[in-house]
Amino acid sequence: MKKNLEELELRSDAMHEVLTRPPRWIIRYGISIVFLIIIGTVILSWFIKYPDIISAKAIVTSQSPPERLEARASGRIAKLFVANSQKVKRGELLGILESSANYEDVLKLKKELENIGGDDDFKFPFDELKHTQLGDIQSPFIQFSRAYTENELNEKLHPIAEDISASEISQKENLGRLEGLYQQQKIEATKLRIAELQFKRAQELFDKGVISKLDYEKEKASSLQAQQTYDQTNMSISQQRDAINQTRKQIVGSKITQEKTDVTNRSSLQQSLDELKKAIRIWEQTYVFRASYNGKFLFQNAWKENGLIRSGELFATILPDDQQQFVGNLTVAAQNSGKVRSGQKVLVRLDNFPYQEYGVLEGTVETMSIVPDKEGGYFTQISLPDGLHTSYGKQIKFDKELSGNASIITDDLRLIQRIFYQFKGMSSGGSSVAPSK
Repeated sequence: MKKNLEELELRSDAMHEVLTRPPRWIIRYGISIVFLIIIGTVILSWFIKYPDIISAKAIVTSQSPPERLEARASGRIAKLFVANSQKVKRGELLGILESSANYEDVLKLKKELENIGGDDDFKFPFDELKHTQLGDIQSPFIQFSRAYTENELNEKLHPIAEDISASEISQKENLGRLEGLYQQQKIEATKLRIAELQFKRAQELFDKGVISKLDYEKEKASSLQAQQTYDQTNMSISQQRDAINQTRKQIVGSKITQEKTDVTNRSSLQQSLDELKKAIRIWEQTYVFRASYNGKFLFQNAWKENGLIRSGELFATILPDDQQQFVGNLTVAAQNSGKVRSGQKVLVRLDNFPYQEYGVLEGTVETMSIVPDKEGGYFTQISLPDGLHTSYGKQIKFDKELSGNASIITDDLRLIQRIFYQFKGMSSGGSSVAPSK
């Protein structure tokens, strides 16, 4: 029995030695295998790369987006000119809200104003607009009427032009008088020379005692009279010249006044015309619905004439005829927005069309805003090269606009880089020291 126990103990020691001391080949090859696994993992992590996915809300619309016609004033619908789903043309009248003005009178006035064109010398048919109800447009219309009347009277009567014409006639007469005075001056100058010669001879004869003192004094008086007449003629010439200069200044001043009056009247007329057109534009923007382009007219509600609509309420939508080009408008959150660049692929899943059944729309990032909006999002626009043709080969029917979720596929990043950035972030976070207060 004792012998058996000794043998069992010897066997246990041998077994323990075998179990506690692994074979050398396991140690030698095991380290190599672990090293190769680590190296293989690193190499594999270098070749494995995949992108980040940035999600964003998306609105798909045409490059010519649907026109939303919203009421800019509260009131009743005075007139509807089109029916739901009707084709409309650009500029076509769609509906009018009730206002203090008669819309027919306003539209008639607008048509007459459009006929004026760019001619300053235009005629306006005020007689046809005597009993119009223009509401807020009445005041600028009255101002236009006054300016038009004043300008027309000035053009017809030419009050200043009459003064200019009278002054020009007077100037001709003054020039004629001046010419006559010049002729008289020559005559008086000749008379003066003769009188001076006669007086000189009389003085010589008087000195010699040939003639009496009375005859001498007569010749002297004749000479003085001739001198006086000559001087008076020169004075008349000077006065006539002054009159001519004064008349010339008066004519120039009247012409300047006439020009100023014409310019002022035309300017006032043009200004009042612009103000009237502006008032009509404001009235139209407030009370009139017009189509901005060709398309399909769609009521947002079952509107009827005399129906009440509130300011800001959607009246109708116009789907443009040209809807071949589609774009997507995204709002990208600030987080990871720096990874978004133009040219990146975008997948859009539409809310109304389950992507499991219809597929997704494929797009490309085109532009991204630099400054965020009030909510901190960045406006990003994407193009849709295939339009509304999905990845499953289905064509989506466009109706106003389509909402959904977009996935922006950023540039690929290697697995080893991601691991490195994770460790770097952990080490940076762990080594940060709180600032002392």
